[in-house]
Amino acid sequence: MGTHRVLRVYNTRVDPLRRDDIDQARRATPEEKARQALEMMRAAVRLKRAGLRARHPDESEADIDRRVREWLLADD
Repeated sequence: MGTHRVLRVYNTRVDPLRRDDIDQARRATPEEKARQALEMMRAAVRLKRAGLRARHPDESEADIDRRVREWLLADD
């Protein structure tokens, strides 16, 4: 059996901002892409920490740190 590629086509007429995002991402250097990925990861950790703090308001900062580390190291 052959291998099939899926081509995703975005309707840029409907969402010109999406087209601009795609064009900007294509022009980004590898260094810019790495920096953006790191910024997104840092934002994800901040959001996770805030969620954990909201769900476990009585836990110490060390306990929240432990939960964040467990989340980061999880295999799922």
